[in-house]
Amino acid sequence: LMGYGLAEPQQQLVACYEGLKQVLERHGQELAPYEQRNALKALAALWQIVNGLDLDPDHLYHLGA
Repeated sequence: LMGYGLAEPQQQLVACYEGLKQVLERHGQELAPYEQRNALKALAALWQIVNGLDLDPDHLYHLGA
């Protein structure tokens, strides 16, 4: 999904999306409820950016987003 050919700012946004998604997939149950809820909101916002870059991100239903 790493969007090769994107400008540096867009690459960094994609990296943020992938990193936050990984944290939630691996450690979501270890987070406090407010941490998990706000991380999901942030991930959903980043998903919109990645989708807008036509990188076809996976749906996040399994994470509760």
